[in-house]
Amino acid sequence: MTHTIVTTFHAAGLAQYGQTMIDTFDQYWPRSVPLTVYAESCEPRVPSARITVIDLLAASPDLVWFKKTHANNPVAHGQIARDTSVPFRDNQFKWDAVRFSHKVFAVIHACTTIDTDWVIWLDADTKTFTSVPDTFLAEICDPAAMACYLGRREKYHSECGWVAYNRRHPDLRSFMDRWRDLYRTGDLFNLREYHDSFVFDVLRRDFQAQRRTRFHNLSPDLPGKGPGHPFIASRLGQYMDHMKGAKRKALGHSLPDDYDRNQGLNSSVPYWQQVFGR
Repeated sequence: MTHTIVTTFHAAGLAQYGQTMIDTFDQYWPRSVPLTVYAESCEPRVPSARITVIDLLAASPDLVWFKKTHANNPVAHGQIARDTSVPFRDNQFKWDAVRFSHKVFAVIHACTTIDTDWVIWLDADTKTFTSVPDTFLAEICDPAAMACYLGRREKYHSECGWVAYNRRHPDLRSFMDRWRDLYRTGDLFNLREYHDSFVFDVLRRDFQAQRRTRFHNLSPDLPGKGPGHPFIASRLGQYMDHMKGAKRKALGHSLPDDYDRNQGLNSSVPYWQQVFGR
């Protein structure tokens, strides 16, 4: 079974976290696993031949069209609510369709062009801190599932900093076509939120209900609301740190109080003992 890791970032992201993601991937991941980087207007340093850099805008005319079409649309940039034109005061990212469209179209391009059994999305604000075993991906990628993801119960959107897509699954192409069509038709703006994780969940639930498509949730089953930072609470957290949000990026690692959010999971890992101060 073959796997390709995929990510994207722009010039500012390259400087803040993207190069670290590439360098730590190359240092710690199995040599049999390649990385494809969809770079937007930047040129990352490539430490080895298994890392491929693709110009995102050149590869995805659909992305270029979407950005041009909505360049002056405040709704598509998470500035105002569609129905009321009232500015958003909190969590504007949830409606910033243009910002998250880069990730969506990189995923679609990768899943429809890269010929490996699995295409695995990994956010660029992730660093690998120890060696990933050769068997790890085969262990967590369920061959019966169309995708393996990090869920957060049903009341909150999934954590899509990691999603493994099964390119051999019969429903994958339809899933990607539906995702693209939401952007091409503008139906995206009929949803409650516009960011990639919310849209992924909308499609996931539709495919589960209409086609009985299998999706495998990698998040640990904790009581209550579940893990607050599911990426580092899952098996992924044994090898990687996802620095989602401005605070974690500024620190260069996750937050000490993520220990409580995740009810102490993975706290025996030496890296997390240092971060959590335990």
